[in-house]
Amino acid sequence: MKCTECAFEAPIGKFRYLYNARIDSSISMRQCPQCEQWLAVDELLGEAQDAVHPGEAPWGKSAGIEGLAGDSQG
Repeated sequence: MKCTECAFEAPIGKFRYLYNARIDSSISMRQCPQCEQWLAVDELLGEAQDAVHPGEAPWGKSAGIEGLAGDSQG
């Protein structure tokens, strides 16, 4: 696998596993051992998809309920 930020290349197991981004997807979060960037990784393909920066969510909304509380108040 290759880091999208620093181009470090190693087997996927060398990238620190952090957590599954979604329960219904093969996307996980891993950390590059060289630059320490968090990466969205497709575990089935063994490929880093993109770097994840604070506040970003590359996997989309988790449950589809964001904003409903504000919408229900009329």
